[in-house]
Amino acid sequence: MKRERGTSLNTELMQKQRQQMSFDQLQALRILQTAREDLSQLLMDISQENPFMVVEDTRDMLEINSLGFDNILIEDGVSQYDSYGNMVNSSDRQDNHQAMINQLEDQRQQSFRTNLIDQIMCYRKTRLRDLMIRLVDEFDEHGFLSKSDEALQLILECDAIELLDAITLLQQLEPVGVGARDLRELWMLQTEQDPSAPEIAYVVLEIYFNELVNREYQTISNHLNVSIEDILETVAYYQTLAITPAVYFYSEETQYIEPDVFIQQKEEGYEVSYNFQNLPKLSFNDTYYQELKAIDDTDLKEFIKDKRQQVRAVSYSLKRREVTLVQVTQAIIEAQALFFNSKGHQVSPLTIKQIAERCDLSPSTVSRTIQGKYFYTDFGTFELRKLFTTSSVQSESGEELSQQFILKEIQKLINQEDKQHPLSDQKLADILHERGYAISRRTVNKYRKELGILSTTKRRIK
Repeated sequence: MKRERGTSLNTELMQKQRQQMSFDQLQALRILQTAREDLSQLLMDISQENPFMVVEDTRDMLEINSLGFDNILIEDGVSQYDSYGNMVNSSDRQDNHQAMINQLEDQRQQSFRTNLIDQIMCYRKTRLRDLMIRLVDEFDEHGFLSKSDEALQLILECDAIELLDAITLLQQLEPVGVGARDLRELWMLQTEQDPSAPEIAYVVLEIYFNELVNREYQTISNHLNVSIEDILETVAYYQTLAITPAVYFYSEETQYIEPDVFIQQKEEGYEVSYNFQNLPKLSFNDTYYQELKAIDDTDLKEFIKDKRQQVRAVSYSLKRREVTLVQVTQAIIEAQALFFNSKGHQVSPLTIKQIAERCDLSPSTVSRTIQGKYFYTDFGTFELRKLFTTSSVQSESGEELSQQFILKEIQKLINQEDKQHPLSDQKLADILHERGYAISRRTVNKYRKELGILSTTKRRIK
């Protein structure tokens, strides 16, 4: 009977170990494929169920680890994992990284507000100039002056004439259309200053904007006594205009891309280094662990042991994410030598399977590694998937799917959506995930734009 109980316990333990291994592997795959901007949230979600896991969402910090990876848990206080490993450990590497980060910052466009203030400061110092400067702070997130005149008069402590004069001067600044209250006025300002605009473009906006929005082209044609072709030509012209005053500076869909790896040319070839900038910092709360460990409770000891192991597993997965991404990127550089060495940056034929064979990894691992990941070079920032010419999406079954297939799937979903509640990019990505297609929200956003499909807010029909 004792042997039977022992056998049963051993079997139960083995099953538990297999389940734990399966959970750890699944968690490692999630960490591997998560884009860097979503990594903090993923770790936060995991830490909700682990009292010893501390996640700090760091910003503007470049971590350099001089400790070995074996020292990942130090049994005193809160032990830091300083950026998940010691891949980078020299001051030269730190200086190189910081220089590249500074260069990336320099490449960002001047902000909408700063651009306007610079122009306004060219005016003579008067009360009107002060009102213009204060008006800049009242623009909404899209650059529109959407508050009512009455509200603005109260905020600025001015009368209607002063407000009108200040707005009129604002509307003479660049970009054309600044100071507009809405889309109609924005297009009117652009049309008014465009000598190549169709003859009827301004009057249609001024008098028949509601008919234009409702696509009552025949009504406009009849009222203006022009052909329907003239109306359609004018509509086509409107599609070339900016849709927000700040469209060239920022928008709800514009995001600054932080590269996952840096690729730097050296005398002996190209060097790949992991970007630790702005990554979340993981630590183990050893003080609390020791407090609970001192309690004589078998179940509690098993619990804290499992949670401690989970922190180890997560940290190891973060390290493997770094190592695998650097390894895969290095293999891509070798396979795409023409892209990195030629002036035209020509992409050679390359599949995920070929890189998997070079790295001795499975195609699904390579697919997860490059999903939503970007690299920086001295000639630009690019998505790793851009260097693959075929089969850029991996299904859960391991089948490689063409970009055209995913484009068609996105088009179908949008064609079938509720136009009053259109699908967001994240929702589209979630649906595709449910169908077994590993694709990020950012990739959906890119593919949607390639299809010429407007964003959620612009597709909504009220």
